[in-house]
Amino acid sequence: MQADLALRGDADTEELKRSLQQIGLSSIRATHTVNQLLALARAESSALVRQPCNMAHLVQEVVKDCLPHALEKRIDLGYEGAEPDAAGVWVQGNTILLYEMVRNLVDNALHYTPSQRDDGEPGMVTARVMSDPFGQVLVVQVEDNGPGIPAAEREQVFKPFYRTLGNAADGSGLGLPIVLEIARQHGATVTLDDAPLRQGCTGALFSIRFASVHPAGA
Repeated sequence: MQADLALRGDADTEELKRSLQQIGLSSIRATHTVNQLLALARAESSALVRQPCNMAHLVQEVVKDCLPHALEKRIDLGYEGAEPDAAGVWVQGNTILLYEMVRNLVDNALHYTPSQRDDGEPGMVTARVMSDPFGQVLVVQVEDNGPGIPAAEREQVFKPFYRTLGNAADGSGLGLPIVLEIARQHGATVTLDDAPLRQGCTGALFSIRFASVHPAGA
């Protein structure tokens, strides 16, 4: 329909501009959905090349790569927790898929977190890595102070193409299913909770728990 309007001989400049912008947005959405479908297919593959992966370094790289998007949305994006040279931050896994998993969580948080909440608090997204080398446990978390996800919908959001009720934000509905599948392929579990109260704000807290930590450099 937008293409037909753009081709109309009597369309004025503003109509043509709006039509071309809409065509561009539709193309971007379609490309994003195809890329997400390909990522889900990769995640579901059992033939994974695994190697030692420093999760602290990986999560910091994701945060750095997502900073331009966060700045564009005027959201405070940061990292906290273990540093790459800390003990217990290595897991055995596929680096490309693990990056995809964390990137989807951060992108999801940036997508649904407003730049400013109704109460005036700025939008915030925090990625962190917490390790317990003695208990052989590593946890990756992504926390935001967005609208949160109702408890009744927390299992549904991990199903392909599911969209949270009452949320008008664009999205393919594939980011969280990809996160869940990649975690499953690495023997990790994913939980979704309310974010702890911070300056009166609540949001969503995604936690990925790896039950086995790989020795550094091994």
